Amino acid sequence: MRPVTSISSWGPHARRFVESHAVARVAAVFARSLHLEQEDAFACIGDPSIGRGPLNAVLEVGGWMRLAAAPTPVGMSVSIAQGVIRLGNVALDATRGQCWRPKPWPTARCKAALQALQRLQRLAAEQAPADGLARTVLGLAGARLSALERLAPPRVERLRAWMTARRLRPVGTPPPVDLLGLGPGLTPSGDDVLCGMLVALHAVGWTELARDLDAEIAKAAPSATSPISAAFLRAAAEGLACEALHEAICAVLEGQTEALAGRVAALARIGHTSGWDALVGAVLVLQAFVTMQGPRPGGGIYPAPDPSLLGTGFR
Repeated sequence: MRPVTSISSWGPHARRFVESHAVARVAAVFARSLHLEQEDAFACIGDPSIGRGPLNAVLEVGGWMRLAAAPTPVGMSVSIAQGVIRLGNVALDATRGQCWRPKPWPTARCKAALQALQRLQRLAAEQAPADGLARTVLGLAGARLSALERLAPPRVERLRAWMTARRLRPVGTPPPVDLLGLGPGLTPSGDDVLCGMLVALHAVGWTELARDLDAEIAKAAPSATSPISAAFLRAAAEGLACEALHEAICAVLEGQTEALAGRVAALARIGHTSGWDALVGAVLVLQAFVTMQGPRPGGGIYPAPDPSLLGTGFR
């Protein structure tokens, strides 16, 4: 008889995966997680360190240790029935898992958010990894550029320019998505930047821009990036990403400057550079948002900050 381990929490896409499929396969195995795949849909099962997110199904530490000790090679067949996932000799019961949803986005405090973004820039200067796109997007890259750092800046600037123009008026030019697939790994850095942008567009209420961006990503993704990265991008198009990114965006919008160090530390633990790359994607949107005039909750408009902040980063 298989030992039964309960999933403690799962995201809406993980729940949809379990409810929609009777069989799956193990697509990838890592030290703290494994990915299940079926029909271009994915669920990520792992220990508490993976955090809560749309594709994640989180086990308690003991439960993950039992699963990790069992043979679960890539390609292994998995059966799913009545909310129970069976991987070899281990059964994972999802029926009692708490379904995670992020809290609603807060009302932006634009002046405080600007100060938070400036604080975030200083943290990035101290802590952002040399790999990935965080330093490039924020204008912090050094003199010796990698191939990724040389390719990315014009693509980032085209996307930034489209976003600003599209917010001011309808434009006939579709959003450039040539960041898609840029960089190594299952979720390339360019994809992570786009994920962060999609989520932040929802956070600030620019959902029409999110729809335009998602439409172009969906066209290009099948040939431009990995299936698992495309799954994360689909979740981001719904305004969903890892809980750590949601909390970081909320901290910026509310001007919680002192909370940012902890939020950044949580994101830094996600993937090799994925957390940082998603964060700077969100920053691209948040920079544009606080720079443009926007309605105050009590009426009137915020004065527009210095337009030079729409450059490669805060100085």
